[in-house]
This record gives sequence, structure tokens and C-alpha cells, in this order.
Amino acid sequence: MTSAPSSTPRTTSRAGAWIHFVRERFQIPALLLVGVAQGASAQFVITDQLDGWALVIAVSGLAGLLATMRLMDELKDVEKDRVAHPDRPLARGLISEGEAKRGLVVAIAALGVGVVVLWVLNPVAGGLLGVCVAYSLLMYREFFVPDWLESRPFWYAVSHQVVLLPMYAFATAAAVPAAATDAAVLWFGLTGLGASFTLEVCRKLDPAAHPVLRTYLSVSGPARTFAAAAAATLLAAVAAVPLGVQLFVWPAAGLLLVSLVVVARRPDRFALPAVAATLLVVVQVLAPTLTHVTGIGR
Repeated sequence: MTSAPSSTPRTTSRAGAWIHFVRERFQIPALLLVGVAQGASAQFVITDQLDGWALVIAVSGLAGLLATMRLMDELKDVEKDRVAHPDRPLARGLISEGEAKRGLVVAIAALGVGVVVLWVLNPVAGGLLGVCVAYSLLMYREFFVPDWLESRPFWYAVSHQVVLLPMYAFATAAAVPAAATDAAVLWFGLTGLGASFTLEVCRKLDPAAHPVLRTYLSVSGPARTFAAAAAATLLAAVAAVPLGVQLFVWPAAGLLLVSLVVVARRPDRFALPAVAATLLVVVQVLAPTLTHVTGIGR
């Protein structure tokens, strides 16, 4: 087994190992920021008032889901990481797979308790959170067709991204349960789906990536990969119109499309679309809040 890199501090306890693992791979500040932005914007698409308690519920649920799915991904990818990314915590043995699986059980149990408690207080929000948890478990099991999905990377990406739609609805339902199925919430979810799918593709455009990773480029080729990223970007841009946030989303989407053209001609610039896609995700999730604060687009 590959030894830990010199930058990894020695841990004196399993708690210390877990703390280092979480710091290295979970990006908790980013998860919380995304949760706050998504939770606030999910309210502003249907009301001008921000419910602070509902925001706390939404952020807790969203951050818990995202952290749990991050741990699921770490476990699913450990064999590939031992080959392509041996410096990652599970691959280098910072914590064992058994410990990670026990941690996953604890995380799922905590989410389950949250679902039950929230169901009592707010059945719509609790039900939607329960749908997200159940779907994440199906994602972890690769919908019981792992080989089929692995050979079809875009279907894999779609199947693992659509959970965003009930997540966005949950964030709205935490404040206004009756509005969870409003058209505006769906459009907001679709802008998020498009932006997130684009990021999923664009962060894996390195032409020198290890073959074991089976990136979109290596499996589907450049033409289909760039077409999929462009189509997802256009989905975010189109869905932004009925939501009234196109003045924020379109410049970021345009920048991303330009970056795809650049990297199609210069594969060594593969990092550009990843940066542009990250910007699109940030702008998209903040757009309803920015519209509320600035009045732009109203």
C-alpha cells in the first residue's frame, strides 16, 4: 500500500484521523455555503420573505445529504483511487474501508432521524428529504446495475444528478410546504441540474487522466463530451428565463461555452472549463437571491 504523503500529519487517535479525512475531502465550509445559498434562493423564488428557521432546516438537510453522498463516493471510488489517486485518505489507509462504512451507517441513521422529526413538524419537507435519502442509497448501490452504468458515463451522470430536483424542492418546502411543486421551484431545480451536470463533466476533461478512471473523454470521445457539456449549459441558460435570473446566469453560461471551444482546440487547457463550470454553479445557486437583493431582472 502506498504510504501517506509527507504533508499528512500524524494522527494520535481515530478521531484525529476522521477529522483530517473530513477536512481533506469534505470541504465543509463549501458545503455550508452552498447550503445557505441554495436554501435562501429556494425561498426567494416563491416569496420575498426569508424564514430564518426554515433556512437552518434546509442548510442542515442539504449539507447532511451532500456530506453523506461525498462519503458514499469515497467508498465507491476507493479501488480506482488506489491506482489513480493513491494519496487520497481511504486509498492511503488514513482510515479503513470498514471505518468509512461504519461512518456511513451513522450518517444515514442521523439523516433518518432528521427525516422522522421533520415529518412530524413539516410532512412535505420531511417526505422530500426522505426521498433524497432513499435516492442517495440507490446511487450508492449504482441502482443495482453498476456495469451497465459504468459503460454509459452520461447515463451515470444523469442518474446521479437528478436527485437535485427533490433537494431544491425540499429547500423550498422547509419554508413554504405548499409551494414545493410550484413551477418556479422546478425551473430553479433545472438551472441547478444543468449547471451541476456541466460541472460533473467539465471537471474530468484531463486527456492524460489514468485509464482506470474511465473519464467521459476516454469512454465517449471529445465530440460527445463537449456536446453533453454544452447541452447541460444551455439547459441552465434556458431554465433561467422563466425564473427571471438570465441576466446573472447567461454571462456565466456564455463564458463556459467559450471555454469549451478553447479546450476543444487546446486540450492542455482542460482546467478552464472546470473553473467556468464552478462559476456557473455559484452564480446559478445565488441568482434568485441576487435578484431579490438587487432588483435586477424584476
